[in-house]
Amino acid sequence: SLTGSRRGFPASADVAAPSCAPFRVGLIPKRTWHRVGMSEVGGDELDLVLTELFKAYDIDESGELSWDEFVKIEMRVAYESGDVYTMGSGARMTLADKDSNGALDMDEFRESFLTLYSLMGYERKDILEQLTKHLKLAHAERARMGPRCHAGIRSALKQIFNLFDVSGDGNLSPEEWISAQKAVAAEVGDYFDDGWIDEAAFHAADTNGDGVLDCGEFLEASFSMFEGVKKRTDQLLATLEHLLQALRQVEGKPRQETLPVQIFVQSADKAEFQPPSAAWQDEGTDDNPEKNIKAWKCAAEIAFPLTVQSAPDITALIRLALKLPTDMWISVFFYGPPQPKKARPITLLRGQHSGEGNAAEILNCLMKPNAQLRCFVKNLRKRPSKLMRQPKAFLEERNQLVARCVGQHWGIDWETQLVGDGALLPPRPLTIAVGDALVIEVPQSDDNGEYRYVTSVFTDGVDILSKPIDEFFNASKAKKKKKKKSACDGKQPTESAQFVHLMFVGLQVGTCTMFVDLSWEDQEEKLAREKGLGMPVSENSVARIGPIEVQVTHCDKQTENGTFVWWNGEAWSNKKGPAKRKAKKR
Repeated sequence: SLTGSRRGFPASADVAAPSCAPFRVGLIPKRTWHRVGMSEVGGDELDLVLTELFKAYDIDESGELSWDEFVKIEMRVAYESGDVYTMGSGARMTLADKDSNGALDMDEFRESFLTLYSLMGYERKDILEQLTKHLKLAHAERARMGPRCHAGIRSALKQIFNLFDVSGDGNLSPEEWISAQKAVAAEVGDYFDDGWIDEAAFHAADTNGDGVLDCGEFLEASFSMFEGVKKRTDQLLATLEHLLQALRQVEGKPRQETLPVQIFVQSADKAEFQPPSAAWQDEGTDDNPEKNIKAWKCAAEIAFPLTVQSAPDITALIRLALKLPTDMWISVFFYGPPQPKKARPITLLRGQHSGEGNAAEILNCLMKPNAQLRCFVKNLRKRPSKLMRQPKAFLEERNQLVARCVGQHWGIDWETQLVGDGALLPPRPLTIAVGDALVIEVPQSDDNGEYRYVTSVFTDGVDILSKPIDEFFNASKAKKKKKKKSACDGKQPTESAQFVHLMFVGLQVGTCTMFVDLSWEDQEEKLAREKGLGMPVSENSVARIGPIEVQVTHCDKQTENGTFVWWNGEAWSNKKGPAKRKAKKR
């Protein structure tokens, strides 16, 4: 135990009075014994102080005091006042716990204190004086114990939760969360990390996975964030009070939002990838725009707040509503304004920041009386966390890499990997030699150049495998050539080419992970307009080749420069294309 000057606080008492010890007759008026609940404190001043003291001890605000809560406050109050702390307080709690459930309710707590003071011979006014001092010390210690225990911060957060909860149902929906994010960024963004109430924080806070946050989950998420903020509790409280003031200014005003918009996702568990010329064949057109509606299913409804003004905010809200991971890329399509005698135009959500892209235009369109309240989500793929997008090599850098391409070429073509069911990737790791090249063949355009593709390359570095070197070629002309041409002949791309060989040269021994994304999502608007489609195509318009783990090794065996082998889904072959599947015997 620690020693100090005794000031008569109950936490310092080394006497553990039994809970059944009788009060001295006339010391405590009998009217103070009646039951006092958390909301019913009566008119007695002693009851009021005891109720507030109970709340000060009740750190988690559960309405009961655990042994840990009781002793934690008692100990800190004793240390702060310079008194002796012994285990008498813990024993006193054990004796006061009449039902032996390991916690004290308000009645047991009050009886414990009044019994102690009665045994110490205090008069009524002395008891009130000591309880008032004890209450001040308890509040001071709560403030020193950090944001999680600070009564003022807990109270402010509860009020903030209630103001965020516009619907008043006791939970924060994804729409309310994203709207709250805007308010926090505007009012206290300079004080708190954006991660306090961003999309990832919602997923982390939603511990039961029900898609909404209750007050307890909100408090826990806030405390976890505050623990990483290097600010004093009084500074945190001042910041929260500033946010509260701003929220109260808009309290009661109707929230501007769209009518509920149906969020459709693909019905297929694994949607196929098809080029534009094939993807639209089974879709509904002007005559029957919902012909293929069964390929979609409504997975959620969202009333988009008009405070959300950027594409990332809208996609974050959609991911939250669909319970998708935060690291999931998605493509989102809305309907545009109606056109005379034509299907409504399909519009891809674009833009990265507020004021960019077409997010505001889409929201305005959804507010129109004749708006088509539907949204289509597709092209789900994982956003890389460790791989970086790599630019292509040009000019002198390209020529230098071409000069180092002196070995065999290991080819993977997009049609074998992506179209229809696709094929399996080569076994991991794919082993090549220094000077060899991994070649990924992708299309540049489709339907005689009517629709173009966009290719994105992601790798974990360019020291093992080089940046991509591209060689464009026209497949129909290539078939007429008798002499096989090296893929690394150094020729520059031509605009009339239909296909591209992306070559990655093995530079040194090591391992590299990479993938290639192939996309025509920005061509869906054009395809829908020209073919008269009533909704986006149900197939994916973005696909991924990979991830591929490439191991580069030394190899003494020499191969002819430009020798090609192609992966057919089962083995390496001299012929490009998928392996022929043997028919099952009947």
